[in-house]
Amino acid sequence: MSTVSNLTLEQRIAALEAREEIKEVIANYNHGVDKKDEELFLDVWEEDAVWDIGDPWGYCSNKKEILEKTKAIWEGLPETHHHATNHVINVDIEKGTATAVADVEATATNAVGIPLLISATYWDDLSNHTGKWRLKKRKVKIYYMTPVLEPWSNDPKTRINPKMD
Repeated sequence: MSTVSNLTLEQRIAALEAREEIKEVIANYNHGVDKKDEELFLDVWEEDAVWDIGDPWGYCSNKKEILEKTKAIWEGLPETHHHATNHVINVDIEKGTATAVADVEATATNAVGIPLLISATYWDDLSNHTGKWRLKKRKVKIYYMTPVLEPWSNDPKTRINPKMD
């Protein structure tokens, strides 16, 4: 990996553009899952990508397995809202590779209507060998997936006015 001091202005701009594109890959992963947008979700992965989610979801070693696992997750967690933050992205423009780490907080509702709070980290290896940045490998560490103890409703109108007293 090159240091900023020995990069040309063009290389520095290319690295900044790559970082922004990689942030979009991370966001589109979340949007694809949350909105059940199969096309958007699959487009963030290389054909031979690895998705290592760990407990309770397991490991996938290609896009076909990733799609099958995603459909199972959609059944088990029919509503999800992922929010990635704290991105640290390292790009090697010459090799067309990058690594990224991002923390994620999510809410979800499981198949029987129980709301969950989830905290995790994504560790990513990315490639732009196809001309577009995509995930080559994503390792997910789920720190907790815990039920919300306050009453929850499947009616979105009841979620707008939180108790403030």
